[in-house]
Amino acid sequence: MVQTVQPHSSRSGDFEDEDEQRRLSVFHLVGLAAGGVIGSGWILGTHEAYEKAGSDAYLAWVFGGLLMLLIAAVMVELGTAAPKTGGLVFLPLQSSGALVATVVAAGLWIFYAINLASEAVAMTRGLDAGMKGLLDSSDTLTLKGWVYALTFMAVIAAVNLIAPRIFFTINSWLTVVKIAVPVLAVVLLIVAAVHGDAAPAQHDPKGGLGTDAALRAVVTSGVIYAYVGFQGPLDLAGNIKRRGIGEAARLRRAVFGTIIGSMILYIALQVVFTEYWVTGADESNPYAHFARLAGLIWLGWLLRVVAVVSPMGAGLVFAHAVTREVAALSRAHLTHRGLQTARKATLNRRYDVYWLVLLVDFFVAGTVLVAVGGSWQTLVEITGVLTLVVYAVPGVVLVSLRDHLPVRSRVRQRFHEILARTSFALIALILHRAGWGPMWRGMLTLAVGCALLLWLPILARRLPAFGRVYDAKVHVTLFRDWRTSPAAQAALWLIGHLAVLTLLTLVSDTSFGEDYEVHLGVLAVVTALVSFQGLVTASRRHMAEVRPMLPGPAASAANG
Repeated sequence: MVQTVQPHSSRSGDFEDEDEQRRLSVFHLVGLAAGGVIGSGWILGTHEAYEKAGSDAYLAWVFGGLLMLLIAAVMVELGTAAPKTGGLVFLPLQSSGALVATVVAAGLWIFYAINLASEAVAMTRGLDAGMKGLLDSSDTLTLKGWVYALTFMAVIAAVNLIAPRIFFTINSWLTVVKIAVPVLAVVLLIVAAVHGDAAPAQHDPKGGLGTDAALRAVVTSGVIYAYVGFQGPLDLAGNIKRRGIGEAARLRRAVFGTIIGSMILYIALQVVFTEYWVTGADESNPYAHFARLAGLIWLGWLLRVVAVVSPMGAGLVFAHAVTREVAALSRAHLTHRGLQTARKATLNRRYDVYWLVLLVDFFVAGTVLVAVGGSWQTLVEITGVLTLVVYAVPGVVLVSLRDHLPVRSRVRQRFHEILARTSFALIALILHRAGWGPMWRGMLTLAVGCALLLWLPILARRLPAFGRVYDAKVHVTLFRDWRTSPAAQAALWLIGHLAVLTLLTLVSDTSFGEDYEVHLGVLAVVTALVSFQGLVTASRRHMAEVRPMLPGPAASAANG
């Protein structure tokens, strides 16, 4: 007697329904993307951009937004072809090996952790407008300000311990408020200026300082910092709802919608700033000051509240996303293996290591915050450099994995390959034009992070007591066989590219370099394209030896 096997039992169907309900909708994805983007950058970045580019500061937001759209096109293509939670670390590991993944992981982990500190400082600055005594005359944290900043860091970490479903709901509605208030402020302030109800500056004391100044401002004024965060949905690409329009459509809508919307908002905010700015206005929350000039007292108070709430929301997104990337890092044995079990976040499951990841991030953020003397501007510059380094790698991964990804049309493949190479070259140019100060700080921070991830496993082998609390695989020894190891060669191409870029930036900062700025910029782009091809070639040789393990668009449930 032949038994008929049902392809799907009702029980398995129930499990699938429950799994689908736990996955993220477009609303939650936009909450992650826009929640990460709309933080402290729009409050503090416009003044910094104006200081560096004058009335041409709006161009910095145009350049930064277009660069983010280009980068996002590459990252989204990769994220939809191989949707993986923690993919920013996992996918470079599959394409290029452990050493390249370590460089990416170090940059990603540190800039996510630094965000915790920068948003906490921004919250403190926002609070200082009404409380006073948190900042001194030089705009640095007082002892009381340090207490508040560290407390805000602890609060952001603690909120991430609530159940994920509750967290995503809170974050999404918080994002709605964070978007609505600056949009309302832009509309009302423009209307007030047009009707002459405000008292804006009658002239622009700086004037336009040109496109080159605007290009420099992209990194140094917080423009990149403000746009960072759109990758939140990509950090959780394996946890997106599948039914209806599908994972890919939801991811694209959330990411591209967030970038385009934030571009429009940030450009409008910069135009309002240029129109209203007068010497002596409150730099920590200029828009609240402008609202008072326009007689909109209630709007001024609302903007003061949002100046605290908005950075907190962005900090929540980054603190949540970093746990997913660290879990991927741990599964790859690039850091302590015990961190890969950080899946559930509830106060009732204290044995879960989710809290441990947040504790480590708090320590890293606090250490960097002390090292820079509590300076928000320095944190922003370091974050901008690290972000661009991390964002450059997905293009290499996409081109390297071309033959291992789902079949796409040849035209589409070629188009995204061009985008990948272009974004890599433009990132190199932006980093080069950022200047020596931000560059050396960012690269030094990256080097320290890489050294820790590569040498801590060796220390654990030599010190049994430390080895009992830190268990990770030793990867630095791959450099010994660099002549025959494609993974080591890929890492050397990446490290060499960053070293040459840093050297060119140093030369540009000298009197000699000032006479050859254009030539050095062209050289930065050319070396970037050569390095890109070297990375792709070494990565493909690596995959010929170690076949990549990639999730498919329909198999992303096993995201870990």
